[in-house]
Amino acid sequence: MLAWKASRVDLLYDFDRAAFLFSPNRTVQEYVVKNYAQADKDAAERLIAKWLLPEGTLETERSRLMASLVTTLWKEWGEFCNHTGGYEKEYMWIAACDGKTPPHLWHSYFSGHTKVLQKLACRVCSKVLGIGSAERS
Repeated sequence: MLAWKASRVDLLYDFDRAAFLFSPNRTVQEYVVKNYAQADKDAAERLIAKWLLPEGTLETERSRLMASLVTTLWKEWGEFCNHTGGYEKEYMWIAACDGKTPPHLWHSYFSGHTKVLQKLACRVCSKVLGIGSAERS
């Protein structure tokens, strides 16, 4: 376990960290609430900067837009974790735990009311996680 803790930072990519935060599976969510690190949230913010900010935006406007997107994301994530707001319906959490609905599809079905979370969660939860380049080579 000590080896994992020492190597964790180098082995986890931004996709992995964000997918961990946005998993609709109840077991994973319970673990996330107790064990997420600031580095996991930082990874999601880096992905926002990479995917959701328009290219060629002036630095001041970019900073303002980034602040707005990040604030919105963490507000939506709080509702997601606490099953409040648009996430208060019990049937959506039954669908999350039944094992038949992949997380990226779950978010496309049930996170449509969000401005940032759905865009980010659908992308990171649909990625194939693992050793990646070694699988493709």
